[in-house]
Amino acid sequence: MPLHRSRYAHVLSSPARTVAFNSLTLESWELAPDDVAALQDPGALDVTSAQAQELLEAGLVVHEDEAPGTAIARLNELRMERAQRRGGRFATLRIALTERCNMACGYCFQQALYPDAQPRMDLETFEREMSWFIDQARGENVTIQYFGGEPMMEWALIQRGDEMLREALSAGLVSEFRQTMTTNGTVMTAERAAWLAEHDFDLIMSFDGPPAVNDQLRVFKNGRGTYDKAARGLRLWTEAGGRGAILMTATELNLPHLPTYVRWFLEESGLPIETVALNSPQPTATGWETGGVELATAVFDIWTYCRSKDVEFHGPGTFIPSHIRTGVAQTDHCVDGDLLGDGEGSWPIYVSASGERSLCLVHHNDHRVQTTPEDSHARGREWHLAGPSSESCDGCVASQMCGGPCTLEKLLWGPKLSADRCDFVRTMTTLVLTEG
Repeated sequence: MPLHRSRYAHVLSSPARTVAFNSLTLESWELAPDDVAALQDPGALDVTSAQAQELLEAGLVVHEDEAPGTAIARLNELRMERAQRRGGRFATLRIALTERCNMACGYCFQQALYPDAQPRMDLETFEREMSWFIDQARGENVTIQYFGGEPMMEWALIQRGDEMLREALSAGLVSEFRQTMTTNGTVMTAERAAWLAEHDFDLIMSFDGPPAVNDQLRVFKNGRGTYDKAARGLRLWTEAGGRGAILMTATELNLPHLPTYVRWFLEESGLPIETVALNSPQPTATGWETGGVELATAVFDIWTYCRSKDVEFHGPGTFIPSHIRTGVAQTDHCVDGDLLGDGEGSWPIYVSASGERSLCLVHHNDHRVQTTPEDSHARGREWHLAGPSSESCDGCVASQMCGGPCTLEKLLWGPKLSADRCDFVRTMTTLVLTEG
């Protein structure tokens, strides 16, 4: 009986190497030219040969064509196991202290969600939501991310949050805690920087490129550029002992230039940068904000460059190597992967400045993503793990690493897949395997 190439066997090539990848087991092998030829025409192989036996053992060739659906069935089984194993606690809270900001960036998704009025979180709401989060965590190691708008415009709430977490730690309500903040850096002072460093905060500051570029995109409400103020804030922070970290947002306009901008930051800006991060694209009514292939190419370029400079990089798709290395599929629907681990309380939750809780960390001002105290944990399991992937995902090279479509994408588009997301994950997978 002639051999057949498995529907889960993929031959991926780049100038660096050619590899075979089993998208079901997540195993990969560098291929010699005769192996490439064998996979192109497995029917010509001598079934008794050592080469045929090696390819059979790897699952790259099979005696009979597989029925479609094996990869999706495996993924759904893993999701069910995790849903049963996990209690559904939340261990990460992104809490928006205000939707107000001293800046007016045209692409800001937060401001787009609040076109008429930007609410501020009052102390009563803040303490109620923090107490709920701490109580439900039940001894977990938790992370609080202060968010906005510009969170440092509500400085008193940040200080109160620190007090509550330290009280919770002393009482044994949490085992550990970490506090992070995404800020534009323009309202940083030496006193605030010293306090934040003393209290072990992690900060990441938003930039979009060199001054001329940044000041076209990131402006104050009077239209003036923000680069100098933000750079001063970053320097104050690092002088106080903080770690220099910058966050960039990809748009259709700046995407082709982002790798060049990152090089400028690390080589010419003079800023003390140890971490670079790139925001994941947000789903729109028709797809992603950026094309998938273009985004993957830019991310991989930046990632490779940062590794060469021993600079930490965080961005969409950077979880893929861990799945290939461990052979464990990505069961979470989120495009960023299940980066928070497999513990009982590894899910994140968002609380808006007006007190609504959301299962989605970005598209929160929508009743379809919001949740209540009574159903938060059950809906958390459903949001991240419930529901199968599309049947058309089965033979995809990234079927076990994509996790998609995400629940938000399903709400926005129904059963239709996002070409941008599909292109992104396929391209990233190929780049990791052949260039990484």
